[in-house]
Amino acid sequence: QCLDKLQKEYSSRGINLVCISKKWSFRTSPNLSNLMSQEKTVEKKLSRAAVETLAIIVYHQPVTRAEIEEIRGVAFGTNTLDILMELNWVKPGGRKDVPGKPIQYVTTDDFLSHFNLQKLSDLPTVDELGAAGLIDSSSVDNAIFGTGKFFKEKQEEKKEDIYSNIDEMLSGTLDPEDKD
Repeated sequence: QCLDKLQKEYSSRGINLVCISKKWSFRTSPNLSNLMSQEKTVEKKLSRAAVETLAIIVYHQPVTRAEIEEIRGVAFGTNTLDILMELNWVKPGGRKDVPGKPIQYVTTDDFLSHFNLQKLSDLPTVDELGAAGLIDSSSVDNAIFGTGKFFKEKQEEKKEDIYSNIDEMLSGTLDPEDKD
């Protein structure tokens, strides 16, 4: 209650009391932040691989490198994760209890802070992303979103019965009259 009261009191000042991930801090008011910048920082764009990797970690965490590669459909260099960890947006979040015990990656409080999010549930849903035209929501399976599989698999193509023509394939390979 005290913090909420302070937050309201500071809301009209040059600094604001902000709660991010259940932690309180004072921040420069957004309308004054441009005046506070004395040093020009060079902003580097993240590579497409880094953006995709970050999105996968955000929506599927905790997730291993192999799972990220499976979702993306391609392998990626170690520097992709290094860049995200250098920005302190991603960190190792323990090990998965499977053979080899691979490292799982999760987002950090700095990620939430940078994108001005209170919690991960503040992120847009698949439907919201589709409505904004940012993704083709018809290719996303809502039921499995966030479980390690991002896109619907084309089941029609994968349901081919591999045993349907086994008799034809084996005919003539075992000739009963062949005694060798």
